[in-house]
Amino acid sequence: MNRGKRNPGFTLIEVVVALAILGIGLVVIIELFGGGLRLGRVSQEYTKASGYARMKMEEINLASALEEGIQQGEFDGQFRWQVEVKKVSLLPPGQETSYRPPVDLFWVRVDILWKSGSKERVAALESYRLLKAEENEQSG
Repeated sequence: MNRGKRNPGFTLIEVVVALAILGIGLVVIIELFGGGLRLGRVSQEYTKASGYARMKMEEINLASALEEGIQQGEFDGQFRWQVEVKKVSLLPPGQETSYRPPVDLFWVRVDILWKSGSKERVAALESYRLLKAEENEQSG
């Protein structure tokens, strides 16, 4: 027998280490792919929510009068909306005067809420709206 010649094959330990490295690499790649799919879904939800928020804000901008308060509703089974309207004083605080500004300034916030997986997500738009004081008082 020839003991000086070695067989140029792989040992069992080399094969096990190579398979372990390959397995870890595949698990990382699969996790990255799954994370990318989740981010794509969340991005799609935010895009849909921002469209709903813009639609609701446009509806508010077309209204002839605004009332202070909070209104709520639902777009479909997944998305809910909440609109908050507050009147903002145009005069400096703490000073009494008989002057009435010709316009009323309103702060408007539209929140779109939905559940994504186990998290509650929110997309919001804020804006200001001016209305003539006489028109708002007559319709309100």
